[in-house]
Amino acid sequence: MGAVVLSAEGELLGEGFNTRERDGDPAGHAEITALRAAARTLGTWRLDGCVLAVTLEPCPMCAGAIYQSRIEQVIFGAWDEKAGAAGSVFDVLREPRLNHWVEVHPGVLAHECAEQLRAFFGQFRG
Repeated sequence: MGAVVLSAEGELLGEGFNTRERDGDPAGHAEITALRAAARTLGTWRLDGCVLAVTLEPCPMCAGAIYQSRIEQVIFGAWDEKAGAAGSVFDVLREPRLNHWVEVHPGVLAHECAEQLRAFFGQFRG
């Protein structure tokens, strides 16, 4: 699983990969590492105007981090019917009671993303 943060002009600001299994880190999701890298690049936690592109629909933890970072748009490929928080199970990114809303573009290259995810997570299953 991977994620990238791009500026409004399309400049790569940060990228991340799922490191949860490798590092034993429950927060080692691709979105979190990409957001951290982008914040380091910009020197601020506010990622106003930026776009996050990720293979799998963000989970509630990642959606919270996306919301907190003020990302403008999220593009994702595969839906996460078990824990998705961008429209499938929850819709944290467009929750009307919050003070920041994220534009969500789901299903981009969905089949290709699903294949990559199956291959990635298959290596951890017996």
